[in-house]
Amino acid sequence: MSERVGGFMLPVDIDIRDEILTTKGNIVISASAGTGKTYTTIQRIIKDAEESNNYQSFAAVTFTRKAAKEIINRLGPNKGEGFVGTNDNFIWLEIIQPFMYDVYGMDFRREIKPDFNDDNQISSFDQGIEKIRKTQLMCKYRNIKKNFAFQLALEILKNSHSARRYMKAKYYRIYIDEYQDSDVDMHNFFMYLCDELDIPLFIVGDSKQSIYGWRGAYSSGFTGLFTKQTFKKFELWHNFRSNKVIQNYSNIFMKSVRKHYQQTEFNNEVIAFKYSIDSEAIQYINEWIDVSKKCAFLNFSNYNAETWSERLINIGIPFVFIPGSPLDYTNLESEHIWLARAIAHYSLQHRYSEYDFRDEIPMPEAYRISDIKSMLKGIKESQHDCNLYEENCFKLYEFLGYSEYLDKIKKEIGKLFEVVNDEKYIPTYNQDRYKLTSGTIHSSKGLEFDQVILNAQDYDMSRDGMNFLHYVAISRPEERLLIIAQNGFMDRYKGYINNVISKTQNLGIEIEVAKVIKIID
Repeated sequence: MSERVGGFMLPVDIDIRDEILTTKGNIVISASAGTGKTYTTIQRIIKDAEESNNYQSFAAVTFTRKAAKEIINRLGPNKGEGFVGTNDNFIWLEIIQPFMYDVYGMDFRREIKPDFNDDNQISSFDQGIEKIRKTQLMCKYRNIKKNFAFQLALEILKNSHSARRYMKAKYYRIYIDEYQDSDVDMHNFFMYLCDELDIPLFIVGDSKQSIYGWRGAYSSGFTGLFTKQTFKKFELWHNFRSNKVIQNYSNIFMKSVRKHYQQTEFNNEVIAFKYSIDSEAIQYINEWIDVSKKCAFLNFSNYNAETWSERLINIGIPFVFIPGSPLDYTNLESEHIWLARAIAHYSLQHRYSEYDFRDEIPMPEAYRISDIKSMLKGIKESQHDCNLYEENCFKLYEFLGYSEYLDKIKKEIGKLFEVVNDEKYIPTYNQDRYKLTSGTIHSSKGLEFDQVILNAQDYDMSRDGMNFLHYVAISRPEERLLIIAQNGFMDRYKGYINNVISKTQNLGIEIEVAKVIKIID
């Protein structure tokens, strides 16, 4: 069976998807880029909810509020009483807050709030427990590869009969997205749920897109589930985003999906262009690009993204630089950083309303939309007056229950004031409004474009994790991919092309490199 997607006839793994929707027990799915994993997850949640005939519910956990909001919107009324939110919010609301006192004593039978500022970091688990006792604030390890919150949640489950009984009674299944980005402590927690509490898990991920190893992502936890006897394994590999040539090119770099290479007509959809001086690359891009379609120039750093944006603008190709927001830096993490980010969206993002803002609030039903609208209006109208802006922002923080964090809030509001008053950040919050953009590879994850341009010299394939970052980049385009390569630049060009050649040889079939990429020396 096949389906027309983006002008191409692609096979649909309909039988596999039907089996995913009906299989009992634990499920793990390896879902390549563009395969419709979110759609499949939503369909399974809806089916399970329709078949549930008791008081139990489900939990769908993600890494970001944005992803959680997408699931909520897609579920609509099918969400019912189910929990949809971030991993951290799930363990905080369902385990740490209600059951910590059951294990550590009555000193903890009070509100515990997450707080991850640098001055609230710890070196040991016991130190974290004591800090919560004294401050009522959650904390994090100085070692970013260790996860205190999930260690604590697991300890509570292991030592609280009430917590275990509650979880088993409440949830008939837990759905977890982007599992390749889970760290070791998260993995241990989720495995305890299925191995010890017999709560079925529905896990989706893609080890090829594991790009957060530097901060502790444990992709081996995800791939290890494919040999775990208690899990039924599935693979979704049909990329409905990209044409067959782009699919072939991205697949050859990953051993797990290389077998899906399918010979097809090649019409220069993937090109590597070697240049000696920048003007040669700029001229070729000018000839290659279709400015009527979306194109992203994906770089390894913000500096390179801005540099290439300026070079292309100078010849009349309006590539908009997409800078990273200071509000997204890892040294600004706390329970309330979401609020500064949401205010920035309200101030700068096209069509982001007070209703979108309300959806970001952990318990939106507790607040009137008229009050939120009034406060947001006051903040926006005062954004050029630093003192008045801080005053109006603080009113909203206080309204939402964050008044006790004044010193930390001032730091966040300072960054927020910087962002909303600098026009360069407008594209950051409105990327979908621009056809031609130049940003980082990390910022492109989850997005798609008609055309993509990459720098071969960004990819030292001998570095750990670089193949995953490369996969994310080359799987973004729907139609065409251009890889520019500076001749002699640390031999990266030669190394990149040799890597392509070796990957085609590893296909185990007779194939010429020219059938997957056109190389212009």
